[in-house]
Amino acid sequence: MLTVNNASSARTRGFSFAIPALMDGCIGFVQTAIPLLAIKFGASALFLGMMGSIAQGTRLPVCMTTGMLSEKIGRTRVIIPAAALATLTSIGLAVSANNTQVLILYVLFMISIGAFYPSLQAFIGDNSARGELRKNLSAFNIGWTVGGSACTLVAGYMFAAHQAWPFAVAALVAAGSIWFVRAWSKMNTDRRSDDPSIGDASDPAPGMLAGPGPLLPIARSAHFIGFFGYSAIRSLFPKLGYSLGYSDGTIGLLLGAMLVGQAAGIFIAGAGPWWRGKLWPLVMALVMAVVSGAAICVVESKIMYAAAFFVQGTSLGIAYTQALYYGLQARTRMGKNSGIHESLVAAGNISGAFVGGMAAQFISLRAPYAVFSALSGLILIAGLIYRRMSPVPTADSS
Repeated sequence: MLTVNNASSARTRGFSFAIPALMDGCIGFVQTAIPLLAIKFGASALFLGMMGSIAQGTRLPVCMTTGMLSEKIGRTRVIIPAAALATLTSIGLAVSANNTQVLILYVLFMISIGAFYPSLQAFIGDNSARGELRKNLSAFNIGWTVGGSACTLVAGYMFAAHQAWPFAVAALVAAGSIWFVRAWSKMNTDRRSDDPSIGDASDPAPGMLAGPGPLLPIARSAHFIGFFGYSAIRSLFPKLGYSLGYSDGTIGLLLGAMLVGQAAGIFIAGAGPWWRGKLWPLVMALVMAVVSGAAICVVESKIMYAAAFFVQGTSLGIAYTQALYYGLQARTRMGKNSGIHESLVAAGNISGAFVGGMAAQFISLRAPYAVFSALSGLILIAGLIYRRMSPVPTADSS
């Protein structure tokens, strides 16, 4: 049985925060600067959408295979090489000279991310003692949103100063994550035993369901559509922003509002177990997605764009938290379930970039957000119908 004291619990929480903060900081720099760099090299809206969907398309199968691979060869044997690849591809992007190079390097970068996160999420589950899973996942979620939002906010200004700077700093923070992973892996006191009785103190008691029942597929659907909107905004808003006369720094700042919203959503969900076993928080997240997508279609001012992006980010943060927790709650097949979770991130990014790119190219630069709003509404309706048709009681462990 895993023994936990205050010091080891604090270390686990610290590593659960610091590692994703660094890696999502890397992602924030790269994903903000990538479309700006591609546009500088002459990219169209269609190319931006295709680039995002191709890169995420390679990420999706990597998420599933590496999550399960980490069950067999060990978590850090996947996590560390993945972070090293992210470091190298970020360096390559700093010196790239055309969109062919940008596309190839971005594909490799997303492969690294696809391998990194499922294994890290399962690693956190491995090292979470009874009563610690929700808290450590909350630290993980806060870490990636804080790192991603902070770096996104400054990435546009760094790109405006020199196009290589955001990629160079991305390489540094990705390399920093390797040091933290190695340090954590050496601390055997925080390792989880193979005793299957170890679980979160909030896991259902005997006689109750060992999982979230019908809430898991609804949460995963909300999680998927949240990343559809995220991808459409990150990949395609720079094109709309340039058409409105916005600078690189302003575009980065507006995109950062979405990441700040994600942090807010995750802080709200991490404040306590208020959402567990309940449908209405997922309904709220989907309604926010509908409203934010519709707003982006019609607003004209920078402040209103920032507000719409913030609402979208908050919606995503709440849905992401629920989908991840429900997937790992039963403490079985964590590599597989974290792989599914990250595959939905990739699938949302693929479809958001591809469908959004087509809509932007052939309809209007605002059309991707109308599509996002409509799909969010359809998922909301389908989720309500599915829950009503699945009256299995869900364990509410709050």
